[in-house]
Amino acid sequence: MIHVILAVIVIGIVWFAWVNFKEIGLLRTKHADLSDDERRVLQMKHINRVILCMILLAIMPWLFILSKEQ
Repeated sequence: MIHVILAVIVIGIVWFAWVNFKEIGLLRTKHADLSDDERRVLQMKHINRVILCMILLAIMPWLFILSKEQ
């Protein structure tokens, strides 16, 4: 049962990372009215979210091991 729960969590994290990664590519076309500095701030916001998702995905195996030991 824990496999199913972790799979759903991982799928959610990957989906969130993909949406933010796609937003980085579409930033210039979606937000053409922003200045370069405002666009850069928005880009860093999305990049930080993708990095957070990568860190969470790296932590997931340890969560699985800890949950199995209990």
